[in-house]
Amino acid sequence: MSVGTARFDTVPAPARGFHGRPAGLVTRALANVIDLFVVMVALVACYLGVSGFLFLRRGPAFEFPTPTYAEAYWIGFALLVVYFAWSWATTGRTIGDRTMGLRVGRPGAGDVRAIRAIARALLCASLPFLLLWVAFDRRRRSVQDILVGTIVVYDWGGSPAGVSDDPGRVAVDVAPSVANESDDGDPEPVASLDRE
Repeated sequence: MSVGTARFDTVPAPARGFHGRPAGLVTRALANVIDLFVVMVALVACYLGVSGFLFLRRGPAFEFPTPTYAEAYWIGFALLVVYFAWSWATTGRTIGDRTMGLRVGRPGAGDVRAIRAIARALLCASLPFLLLWVAFDRRRRSVQDILVGTIVVYDWGGSPAGVSDDPGRVAVDVAPSVANESDDGDPEPVASLDRE
């Protein structure tokens, strides 16, 4: 049996022209807002997890823990750095980047390695206002990008293998219909398996 290939448009035609171009300030800021929300949800989930653990250990004497503002800030900061670094080192995208169609990489070199991802994550988490430099840089790089040697481009995804030359098209394998198969929707008996 041979397998054919069908192609489906996954990116609107007007957006395909931006694929691979450096991302602008507004798109990157929106991705960061989404990422901040994701980290806040994770922080609340961690708090509830710790509270549940303490409830199971203390029983009737349980009281919700009340972290100080400094503790909450540093835990949130650490969670944000880990989230950014892990996302950029593994896929080049955070959830916000994926939602906005962005990818972090190195110009002409591809993926961001762990050390570079950690350095970029520390800079982005500690000095987020340096993103504003994107509006003034001809190549749309933030100060973090300049210092670490990264670039953020529009990229709507797809795996590197099996992607067509057109970034808005994705290859999907489809099997042709089997000869002598009825169209009634009922499964046909297989002679070697359905013996009585």
